[in-house]
Amino acid sequence: MYPQRGAAQYRSVSNHGLVAEASPARLVQIVYEQMLTNLATAQGCMARIQNNMPVNEVIAKGKAMGKAIRLIDHLNNTLDMERGQKIAQDLRALYVYMLARLTLANVANDAMIVAEVSRLIQTVKTGWDQIVDTR
Repeated sequence: MYPQRGAAQYRSVSNHGLVAEASPARLVQIVYEQMLTNLATAQGCMARIQNNMPVNEVIAKGKAMGKAIRLIDHLNNTLDMERGQKIAQDLRALYVYMLARLTLANVANDAMIVAEVSRLIQTVKTGWDQIVDTR
C-alpha cells in the first residue's frame, strides 16, 4: 500500500547498520558520500528549474542543498585544530569556501558552482578513501 515508505524504512535501517559498525575514518567517508549524493540531487533539480519554477523541484533542491551544507558545516565544526594543525587549517579554509559557494549557488540556482564544489569534495574524499582502504 505504501511501498515508498517501506523502502525509506529499509534504507534507514540499512544506513543505521552501516554507520553503527563504521570506523571514524569510514564515518567521514560516508559523510562525503552523502554530500556528493545531495549535491547531485540539487544539480538535477536546478536543471529542471531553469526557466520555470516547479515548486516540488525548488523544495527538493532546497532540502538537498541544506543537507549538503549541514554536512560540510558539521565536518568544519568537528575539525581538531590542535592535533590537525596545517591539515585542519587547510580543511577549514576549504569548508568555509565551499559553504560560501553553495550559498551563492543556491540563491543563483547555479549548477556550475555546485559542480565545482562537488569536484572539491570528490578530491578530498579520494584522500579519505585511501585512509579507509589502508586500515
